[in-house]
Amino acid sequence: MKPTHVINSAREAWLSRIATTGLAVSNDPAPADVPSVSEALRSVANWEVQPTATISLSDPDPLQEVDQQWHNLADLNGLFESDGSFLLSISESGASSLGWAVVKWSPGAQLAPRLARPGEGLDFLAMSRDGKVVCAVTEEEYDYWIVVQHLR
Repeated sequence: MKPTHVINSAREAWLSRIATTGLAVSNDPAPADVPSVSEALRSVANWEVQPTATISLSDPDPLQEVDQQWHNLADLNGLFESDGSFLLSISESGASSLGWAVVKWSPGAQLAPRLARPGEGLDFLAMSRDGKVVCAVTEEEYDYWIVVQHLR
């Protein structure tokens, strides 16, 4: 098991990376009764899952298109609380052990363009604070996939 100071340092770096998107990052803990990051990930990453939307990697500005479509689908499916808050996990080594970050949508936020890393791709997982909606983005071979699942 990793020492607490190592976990806290990793979480701080992870939260700082999330903050670069323009989202407001809260120090509030995620609700205790929502699915874990691993459970939410299993709902959107399995052989039976089909994308809700796809954006070709060869599109002129695919990351902006991912951002726009992700936000529209997230909003349409009830991901955001009335104050704009939701839960977020971003791909990073050991990210599932870091749990959920509580974040709030801010005008001008850019998730896909700021989280994509050359050679590593783009993957992030968002969940409503009540644990009922998951909206994920993943980079596949030729496309970005946006997957929306309703839980519970």
